[in-house]
Amino acid sequence: MIKAVLFFLLVMVAIGMVGNALFPGSVGRNLRKKLGMKGPTTCKDCGRYIIGSKGCDCKKGG
Repeated sequence: MIKAVLFFLLVMVAIGMVGNALFPGSVGRNLRKKLGMKGPTTCKDCGRYIIGSKGCDCKKGG
Protein backbone atom coordinates (compact mmCIF):
# COMPACT_ATOMS: atom_id res chain seq x y z
CA MET A 1 0.00 0.00 0.00
CA ILE A 2 2.80 2.43 0.90
CA LYS A 3 4.58 1.59 -2.35
CA ALA A 4 1.48 2.46 -4.34
CA VAL A 5 1.12 5.82 -2.58
CA LEU A 6 4.79 6.67 -3.12
CA PHE A 7 4.57 5.62 -6.77
CA PHE A 8 1.49 7.83 -7.25
CA LEU A 9 3.22 10.81 -5.65
CA LEU A 10 6.33 10.33 -7.79
CA VAL A 11 4.19 10.14 -10.94
CA MET A 12 2.39 13.34 -9.96
CA VAL A 13 5.72 15.12 -9.36
CA ALA A 14 6.96 13.96 -12.77
CA ILE A 15 3.79 15.21 -14.48
CA GLY A 16 4.15 18.55 -12.71
CA MET A 17 7.77 18.90 -13.78
CA VAL A 18 6.94 18.13 -17.41
CA GLY A 19 4.04 20.60 -17.36
CA ASN A 20 6.25 23.27 -15.82
CA ALA A 21 8.93 22.69 -18.45
CA LEU A 22 6.46 22.93 -21.34
CA PHE A 23 4.36 25.84 -20.05
CA PRO A 24 6.35 27.86 -17.48
CA GLY A 25 4.26 30.33 -15.52
CA SER A 26 1.10 29.79 -17.54
CA VAL A 27 -0.92 28.52 -14.58
CA GLY A 28 -0.32 31.71 -12.61
CA ARG A 29 -1.24 33.94 -15.54
CA ASN A 30 -4.43 32.02 -16.26
CA LEU A 31 -5.46 32.10 -12.62
CA ARG A 32 -4.89 35.86 -12.41
CA LYS A 33 -6.98 36.40 -15.56
CA LYS A 34 -9.75 34.19 -14.26
CA LEU A 35 -9.92 35.99 -10.92
CA GLY A 36 -9.71 39.42 -12.56
CA MET A 37 -6.68 40.41 -10.52
CA LYS A 38 -4.63 43.35 -11.69
CA GLY A 39 -1.62 44.97 -10.10
CA PRO A 40 -1.78 46.74 -6.76
CA THR A 41 -3.97 49.84 -6.59
CA THR A 42 -2.06 53.11 -6.54
CA CYS A 43 -3.10 56.71 -6.02
CA LYS A 44 -3.54 58.63 -9.27
CA ASP A 45 -2.18 61.84 -7.72
CA CYS A 46 0.92 60.79 -5.78
CA GLY A 47 1.52 57.17 -6.88
CA ARG A 48 1.50 55.61 -3.41
CA TYR A 49 -0.13 52.24 -2.80
CA ILE A 50 -3.69 52.41 -1.49
CA ILE A 51 -4.34 50.16 1.49
CA GLY A 52 -7.93 49.69 2.59
CA SER A 53 -11.00 51.46 1.26
CA LYS A 54 -10.55 54.99 2.62
CA GLY A 55 -8.25 56.13 -0.15
CA CYS A 56 -4.96 57.97 -0.11
CA ASP A 57 -3.79 60.45 2.54
CA CYS A 58 -2.53 62.93 -0.04
CA LYS A 59 -6.05 64.23 -0.64
CA LYS A 60 -6.54 65.00 3.06
CA GLY A 61 -5.34 68.29 4.46
CA GLY A 62 -2.24 67.39 6.25
